[in-house]
Amino acid sequence: MNKKYSIFITVLFCLFTFGFGAALILTPSRDFSEQENRFLTQFKAPTADTLRSGKFMENFEKYVSDQFPLRDQWIQLKARSERLLGKQENNKVYFGADGQTLFAQFIPPTDEELSQRVGFVNKLGENLDVPVYFSLVPDKSWAWASLLPANAPKVDDGSTISRAEALCGGSVTYIDLRTMLTEEQDAFYRTDHHWTTMGARLAFQRLMSGMGLTRPIEAEDLSGLSYQGLPYTEVSDSFYGTTYSSSGAGWVEPDSIHTVIPEGGTKGNVTVTGYPEGAPIDSSLYHPEKLEVKDKYAYFLGGNQPLCVIKNPDAAGGRLLVVRDSYSDSLAPFLAEAFQEVHLFDLRYNNMSLTQYVTDNGIDQVLVLYSVANFSTDINLFKLDH
Repeated sequence: MNKKYSIFITVLFCLFTFGFGAALILTPSRDFSEQENRFLTQFKAPTADTLRSGKFMENFEKYVSDQFPLRDQWIQLKARSERLLGKQENNKVYFGADGQTLFAQFIPPTDEELSQRVGFVNKLGENLDVPVYFSLVPDKSWAWASLLPANAPKVDDGSTISRAEALCGGSVTYIDLRTMLTEEQDAFYRTDHHWTTMGARLAFQRLMSGMGLTRPIEAEDLSGLSYQGLPYTEVSDSFYGTTYSSSGAGWVEPDSIHTVIPEGGTKGNVTVTGYPEGAPIDSSLYHPEKLEVKDKYAYFLGGNQPLCVIKNPDAAGGRLLVVRDSYSDSLAPFLAEAFQEVHLFDLRYNNMSLTQYVTDNGIDQVLVLYSVANFSTDINLFKLDH
């Protein structure tokens, strides 16, 4: 290595180090990453306590990582580099064998953790005098296992759901959705963890038969992109979900979002009341303004909220309460066709007594519906027991 080349490398290193350092200082911090769909760490001035405990450096490392100049571009560059090197994973996301499907890693709960979580569901069943149903949505890595890279270790093999079903007590009826959400059906988004409108429809049909409200579903019921004679309508062809946001996989094509049930229901009598801040507001099944932002899945019901109540006086069913995660949002239009009232209750944001709410609102059946991934990590399930 000659002297000129050594000087060139030294200057290049200094420009890179100090240039990006200066850019980090001079560039205003971003509050939110549209690409990753999450809030970014902000700088917190050190105090004697945070310096002594090490929390200042811990937060500062996260701050530098989150606010690093051109972060989004670096994430995509890293993903492309990993792929060129033959690796099939980046930022805890697996690249599907078809080059277009992305899988978030799935970490199963321990036997003890799962037993405790299902125990809360059993307690809810024991506390109520109405039927309680329980169902877990399988992870996409279970439903579309053939698209996973070979020997991917952190995936859903179906055992968590099998264990959860076995742990259910006599006060709870388990409904298995795995028979419907298979790789033959277009049930999940390629770039997101949620099910599609087709997946929600398939789950709805299985839930209804599991609750004894319809006949068992036959294979011919599942053919064609229509539902009870209604066509599926595309409302967006540019949806990139949360799995894509983490992956940096810039080569993946966007998903499309569809609806099949019109706003207001097929008979036009569906009304929606949302409680995004605790107070009731007039809402709707669909929020077209959300199609203009990154989190387009919030098109369904407007996104997460403590409580949402949907009423349809023309429906044949009674009053259903769903203890929900976000999968219920795209399921809600189907439920609204079947029940006079659907109460979507989110334990993450709602501290009301669930038992008291069921009594006060004349609820006649309860469904605890979670994705298996969310059920494995949600820290609010203890609220089922009060």
